[in-house]
Amino acid sequence: MGSAVNASTLVKAAVVLCLAAEGAILVAVGWDAVWLVATWGLAAIVLAVGARLVRAPLVRVVLCTTLVMLCVLLTFEGGLFFLPAATALLVAATLEWRKDRQAPA
Repeated sequence: MGSAVNASTLVKAAVVLCLAAEGAILVAVGWDAVWLVATWGLAAIVLAVGARLVRAPLVRVVLCTTLVMLCVLLTFEGGLFFLPAATALLVAATLEWRKDRQAPA
């Protein structure tokens, strides 16, 4: 990854991807999927609050890795729609973790 892509940009992209996934589910399924979209939205809010509370970058990497695995596990509940957002969060957490591990120059 170049210096043009940073963790903050990836987190913003993850939010956009999450909203796009919710919109895609509503368009594909219709209003019958409102509860599914609301549940995924609530999960995203819980994840965002949890990410703000967790300060250790390695723990964030582990949480994001778990999120990616959960998206695959919950494929039939719309998990694959949210996989790009989860992957963007994982890359952002990894970049932040690697930045913290580098020795100051």
